[in-house]
Amino acid sequence: MGALVLMALVTSASDCLDDIEPPPCQANCAIEAECEFRSLEDCEAAACEPLTGAPINVGLDACLGAATDCLEAAACACPDGCGQIDECAGEADPSCVENCDTLVEQLPVETYLENLCRIESSCEDLALCSSVQG
Repeated sequence: MGALVLMALVTSASDCLDDIEPPPCQANCAIEAECEFRSLEDCEAAACEPLTGAPINVGLDACLGAATDCLEAAACACPDGCGQIDECAGEADPSCVENCDTLVEQLPVETYLENLCRIESSCEDLALCSSVQG
């Protein structure tokens, strides 16, 4: 009987938590949607802490908030994407950000998505990011 009561309490507690609305996402997802990097919904699902709504990647988010156009916004992922490459390789590539900025001018959406993938991936999964398509 005790197990049944405990099960009922756990079930009703989880039902109660399911009814709570998550806080609004505070990340700069509107520019991602405007520039067609990813949908507003996809950005909000990936870019915000579920419990607080705060941006997960603060530096990237600040850059996106300051970007005045889509090329600037696309370049926002370069520093952190290169930083992840450097961290995984164990050494810095001083030309990475500059090369990334050049790619942004040619393929802004693809370059942004590839670097966003790098930012969000573990070192083991980093190679998969080169196959990300816009």
